[in-house]
Amino acid sequence: MAAEIFLGIALLLVAAKAFGWIAERIGISSLVGEISAGVVLGPLLGLVTPDPFLAQIANLGVIFLLFLIGLSTNVEEFREYAYIGSALAMGGAFVSLALGFLLGYFILGSVQAGIFLGIAIISTSTAISVRTLVEAGEFHSNIGRTLLTAGVADDIIAILALAALSTFISLGGVQVWQIFTLFLAVLGFILLMLTAGARAVGWFISRFQRAKDEQMLIVIPLTILFGIAFLSEQIGIAAVTGAFLAGVAMSKSPLTETAIIPKAKTIGYGLFIPIFFAYSSILLDISAFSTSYMLVIALVVVGLLAKFIGCGLLSKATNLNGREQKIMGISMMPRGEYSIVIAQIMLTAGVITSSFYTVVIAFVVFSIVITPMLFKMAIRDVPVTTNKYHIPLPQLPIRIHAERVRKGRKYNFGG
Repeated sequence: MAAEIFLGIALLLVAAKAFGWIAERIGISSLVGEISAGVVLGPLLGLVTPDPFLAQIANLGVIFLLFLIGLSTNVEEFREYAYIGSALAMGGAFVSLALGFLLGYFILGSVQAGIFLGIAIISTSTAISVRTLVEAGEFHSNIGRTLLTAGVADDIIAILALAALSTFISLGGVQVWQIFTLFLAVLGFILLMLTAGARAVGWFISRFQRAKDEQMLIVIPLTILFGIAFLSEQIGIAAVTGAFLAGVAMSKSPLTETAIIPKAKTIGYGLFIPIFFAYSSILLDISAFSTSYMLVIALVVVGLLAKFIGCGLLSKATNLNGREQKIMGISMMPRGEYSIVIAQIMLTAGVITSSFYTVVIAFVVFSIVITPMLFKMAIRDVPVTTNKYHIPLPQLPIRIHAERVRKGRKYNFGG
């Protein structure tokens, strides 16, 4: 193994964490900082270059990312908002796919480019949306619950789209019957993992609950994670799908909150996930901006508008009021993890160029930066907010209110 690999890992890790910290300090997502770290180390300074082994290390980041998302997904908690959230997620995904396809078809002149572009912008970054709601004190409101439910449904839609894309790339094309068969296979695998699989995983983990070796509490979950990721690849579904489902299957374990999530976060966010996002921008073609900046602008407009229409305007058919409809549409605008993963899969498979990849990554960054600005404009003139019981909360400064929400402090409504 070349010594440059170790240097590359070290540079990517320290730069990603440092730039991520700086980004959070100035009020934007750490994801923007991590992507910026890769741009500086790769295209600008040339200190880190693409390498197959380094790419494999980085790919473990997305496995841990989807695993942690699955661990944090509590399907039972959002049953009350399941129909509304799922409908809005499907509306946003459909409009994004349609507008992305039209943009790719008419500007790039290719049906294939339209399909890829539509899939790349289909999914919302739930983590960024939730963070925006927390900072505004809206996390426990009616809109917060609806958004979280829509986020779960949106993740599942993205997983299905990712699985369909992987099959399309591996087979060189997918017929209608193949798409339908794939959908049934993915749906069956998901249902199996959420029912019998979850019970089997829970039973297996519980056998080691009293193990004297505390490290077994992470060794066993990781064994299950990689085993399910391998199984999903064997049946034609992306490994990231298996990672997500492995997390969901473990989410009900009594050890999840106290042991599995903290240890998995340390490994994921301490090493692999920052490297993944930093490495994703190593592959950028900076020179492409001079010829494709108009496409980036068009994609930003189309991508943000698609979610506002599909999730905001269509929510008029629900019990959300006008203000909540606006917040819902804006909260679903940011893209993130799935867009980068999908774009990287397409680039690795050789079905898109580095210029196309650069356009998608630029769109992700702009959507993350723009969303909080639009959100603050939407709630600027709102006098009160509500918790999950729809009781008006006292108007605290956003930072103080968000801090109390994070720390779980209860409000005294009795005066």
